[in-house]
Order: sequence, then structure tokens, then C-alpha cells
Amino acid sequence: QRASRPAGDCGPPPPLPHAEPSSTRGSFPVGSKVTYRCLAGALRLPGHGDTVECLPGPRWSELPEPCARSCASPARLRSAALSEQDQQRNLYPVGITVSYACRAGYANSTASAATSTCLADLTWSPAPEPCASECHCPAPALSVPRP
Repeated sequence: QRASRPAGDCGPPPPLPHAEPSSTRGSFPVGSKVTYRCLAGALRLPGHGDTVECLPGPRWSELPEPCARSCASPARLRSAALSEQDQQRNLYPVGITVSYACRAGYANSTASAATSTCLADLTWSPAPEPCASECHCPAPALSVPRP
């Protein structure tokens, strides 16, 4: 059951995953703003706001999740590099899948593209080496200088 609050008061700010409001106590009349900060282990999502405002009604403004837990950078593979799109990322939230492309001098040796997914425990699913060397030439014969 809700505690009674003055007319025009929004009450405590809404709970958000992986974030906490800067204040939860006191009165929040129309026009009040509360900023969220990311909890430990979570990072700020680029382009997402971090503030809610008490609007007439009274009601809190909508706020998409400002924070997410993130894996560290994906594993580096000898024969493949992260796709250009995935190289641009600075956040790898749980559930995101990255893909790899063969490096110069290597060709895809599997039927499917190599991928890795950020798991709930903030580790990456295994990414096998997807590429093999393109060069299948025999070793060059050593020439012995003639006297």
C-alpha cells in the first residue's frame, strides 16, 4: 500500500535495472529532477539520458535504461579480426553477439561466420579460429651455392 503523499508529488523515482537514483527520500513536486548513476559492474549506455522529471499528473517522465552490464573487449583471434562495426563499439552488453572476419592472408575455413556472445556471467562464448592460411605452398628449396 502506498504511503500518502502531498498532491502534486510524484513519490520515489522509478526503479531501473543496473542504476540507482541520486535521491529516493523527501518530496518530489512537479518540476523535480532526479539523476541516475550506474551500479557497480554496469556502464552508461551511449546516447541514453540519465535524468527523470516529475511531470504534471503527477508522474515521472519516461527514461530508457541508462546503464547495462558489459563484457570486456572480445577475444583477439590470430586468424580473424572483429568486424568493422564491432570494432566501433565501446560497450558490449549481455546478449550482444560480435562477428569476426578473416585477416589478410587467411580464408574462411568453416561453413559459418565466427561469432562470440557476451554471456550473463560477463564472459564471452568461445570463438574458434574460423580462418586458415591461404598459402598452401611447399617450403622453398634451399639453393646451395656452387663452388
